[in-house]
Amino acid sequence: MRIDFIKGVGSMEQSVGKAQVILVVMISVVCVSVGETLLAAGMRAVGRGGYDGPRFLVAALSSWHVWVGTVLMLAFFVLYALTLAWADLSFVLPLTAVSYITGAIFAQAFLHEPVSLTRWVGTILITLGVVVVGKGG
Repeated sequence: MRIDFIKGVGSMEQSVGKAQVILVVMISVVCVSVGETLLAAGMRAVGRGGYDGPRFLVAALSSWHVWVGTVLMLAFFVLYALTLAWADLSFVLPLTAVSYITGAIFAQAFLHEPVSLTRWVGTILITLGVVVVGKGG
């Protein structure tokens, strides 16, 4: 069932093509994955500084990693909202599950986090589960 709040926004065929929705979602996935990685890097650097209270907040707000990460996560939100204006949530949401995999890849590659086989299997199972739920009738 589709709920349309804006007159003229209907099925995907009325607004944009399926390929365009997928492209914008994939761009948003890159934004959120890079954004989360930068935010994590910035907050870890702040956390290692031994700051507490207001000094912690000032240190976090002084980090370019935190700012760029936040802007990229905001870009994700805007792009995600845009795709929801074009297509059903049940189509868009499963596509964003790719971010679980890209997030784990970026964590391992750029943050040097150990991602065990168990975490990889869990991440893939969650992603597949979201896709199955999204495809369900």
